[in-house]
Amino acid sequence: MEENETGIQSSTTDDEINYNSPRNGDVWQWAPNKKLQDMECQKKLNVDLQLRSDSPDSDSLDPDRLDREIYYDVLDWDSVSSSHRTSLFPKWHLPVKMAFWLALFMFIYTFLREVLHPYVTKSKNEFYRLPILVVNKVLPVVAITLLTMAYLPGIFATVIQLRRGTKYKRFPSWLNTWMLRRKQFGLLSFFFGAMHAIYSLSYPMRRSYRYKLLNWAYEQVKQQKESSWIEHDVWRMEIYVCLGIISLAILAILAIASIPSVSNALSWREYQFIQSKMGYVALLLSTAHTLVFAWNKWADVGQFIWYTPPSFMLAVFLPILVLLCKAIFLLPCFSKRIQKIRCGWEANKPMKKNCVLTHM
Repeated sequence: MEENETGIQSSTTDDEINYNSPRNGDVWQWAPNKKLQDMECQKKLNVDLQLRSDSPDSDSLDPDRLDREIYYDVLDWDSVSSSHRTSLFPKWHLPVKMAFWLALFMFIYTFLREVLHPYVTKSKNEFYRLPILVVNKVLPVVAITLLTMAYLPGIFATVIQLRRGTKYKRFPSWLNTWMLRRKQFGLLSFFFGAMHAIYSLSYPMRRSYRYKLLNWAYEQVKQQKESSWIEHDVWRMEIYVCLGIISLAILAILAIASIPSVSNALSWREYQFIQSKMGYVALLLSTAHTLVFAWNKWADVGQFIWYTPPSFMLAVFLPILVLLCKAIFLLPCFSKRIQKIRCGWEANKPMKKNCVLTHM
């Protein structure tokens, strides 16, 4: 009898689990020993949770601690202990909820402007726009907003550090939680951006688009126009598509760099350059992509349907705010103070040694 690592008395002997013993040379003698070994492994893997109930702190069992310290079979996890199960993807709850409610709001907002308004005012049936056109106006707004939400907490953190004059005080709990979810916000932004690109590529495959193309050609022939080329509209589309492709490519690099196997292969400076510098470049290009799409529609009164602004105006508000704050922090009067604080300098304590910028 010997005691294993879990404190359970084992009844197996050395002869029963020793593969190099002379008795194991015979197959018929080895088979029962193998069965006993399997039973011993099962005892070690399927630890009875009842043993833990006798401990003094059994009333405060932490499911996360149980997952780390105890290996158990899923079939042995009874319904009584189901309340201790950990929730799926806990870090994704906040980003997914925010993306869902934002997408739902933008879908209803776009539906009212693009579908319901023509039906009420002109009795025009535009409900065919729901599956592709309306959804494709929701996707870019959600994508750029989620990308902004990944960099907005960094702005708040910088403002708090500048106000306190130190980096050694804890952030508020809401900001700390938000900063720990930045990776999930970025990955969701890439997902919605990729969906936006796929939806945009599907435009020429729609039957409604082919009918409208024929109608446009007929109207051109009817008006006896040899060419319908519009120079500024061509430039707008070329620049708009180019910026969208580049920003999506940078978002793909950010998403790949977030994979643990890839991030572990990078140095801290390389990872920080990709996630911070290239991330702001992606946000800048995405904002420019939206602004070029708007082009001269900012001054068009017809865009304000039912006294509501178009969706691209709602989409660029937060990104422009974040980019302006980032540009202000790059000014020497702010950047030097921020660097000193991140070196360990405190406003009410003189720094006697040289500043060495370290990153944990």
